[in-house]
Amino acid sequence: MATITSITGAQFDAMPYNEGRRWELVNGELISVASPTPRHQDIVFKILLAIRRYLDASGISALAYQDVEFALTDNDRVRPDVCVLLGDKARSLDPDRIPIPGSPDIAIEVISPTERSSESHDKVRAYLRTGTAEVWQVYPKSRTVQIHRGEIARLLEASQQVNSITTLSLDKT
Repeated sequence: MATITSITGAQFDAMPYNEGRRWELVNGELISVASPTPRHQDIVFKILLAIRRYLDASGISALAYQDVEFALTDNDRVRPDVCVLLGDKARSLDPDRIPIPGSPDIAIEVISPTERSSESHDKVRAYLRTGTAEVWQVYPKSRTVQIHRGEIARLLEASQQVNSITTLSLDKT
């Protein structure tokens, strides 16, 4: 049985950085996140590149990054694989400060085979309750994406397009 460690955001922010290991804080629970595999990183890169190309071509005032820490609340620190900030959030971002206070407009998580479903579910709930408009869960093995918007979630297959602020073909990501 796993030991659950509860800490505050301030305690989390004061933790030393350990190479090769990442941590997130969801509902005050410290969660160890394994280092990403090369396949995982390749998927993240393709998603980020597709979103940035779309944003550049569309003229939308937005920023897209990978692996940036957000302070959703006093008890939530998360690092989405890809995040999108729109409008005022993008314009007011201090690019030299982490964690970013508040939530991204879109959070994209590439789900690894070792990720516990309860932790993934808790992160989706934390994003949505703190103002994230959409959370995408990308499942590489099944080539599907589950998009959460408020209380509604839909599952897209590899041949479908993601209709969001972006229109992406899953075949290309």
